Amino acid sequence: MPLTLAVAHTDDIPNITAAEWNAFENPLQPIFRLYCPITDNNRVASIARYAKELQGDLQEQHTNIENVWLKVVDSDRADEDVIVGGAQWLFITQETASIEQSVRSLSKRYPEGGAKIFASQAFRILREAEAKHKAGQSGQHSYATLGTFFTIPEYRKCGIGNLLMEWGLKRADEKGLEAWIEAVPPAVSFYQRHGFMPMETTYLDPERPVGLTEEECAEWDDTAKSILPITAIVMCRPASINISK
Repeated sequence: MPLTLAVAHTDDIPNITAAEWNAFENPLQPIFRLYCPITDNNRVASIARYAKELQGDLQEQHTNIENVWLKVVDSDRADEDVIVGGAQWLFITQETASIEQSVRSLSKRYPEGGAKIFASQAFRILREAEAKHKAGQSGQHSYATLGTFFTIPEYRKCGIGNLLMEWGLKRADEKGLEAWIEAVPPAVSFYQRHGFMPMETTYLDPERPVGLTEEECAEWDDTAKSILPITAIVMCRPASINISK
């Protein structure tokens, strides 16, 4: 099973996205559904919209963010375009998006209504927990992070996660960057083996706001019931002292 890791391009994103949804839905990870909702009861259209969003982000030129998508394929397969694992590494030299900007950007994946209100609350809780520790750990605004990180079910425990992680951490070390991630409990031991330390555990439990319409209340409740409970762990890997010049 010769596995090949390569930097992905814009045209790869639809295949990567399909593989990502396959990975996180088998079994379903509730935090994934928070970030990647199925809207209008249409999974196919939801994946397509998500892929288009990611393609747009990748095509944009940012002076302060290096946005790198990685893909892993099995060279033994006849259908070599099948993605068996992938990751999005972000190397941020200057944080420019505020917590509120991040919350608004993520919440755009939801239609107006109670589900979007719930998602906005959840994203704000998660972003605030992460931001608090970033500021306290180093006082700097440069870091590496993961947008996604996955292996499809039939290729788990084949070393794909190590390939994707080692690539990103090598790049982070070359840049002298800390790495920050948001992990779920089953993944914590993997990240610890790669030098990450737990900073805070968040048990996501937003309170339904007052003043919602009856319809918004029902949508809020349905979304909370379908997604919760969620436990998220903020983890940090210190910057390497061996910075490449």
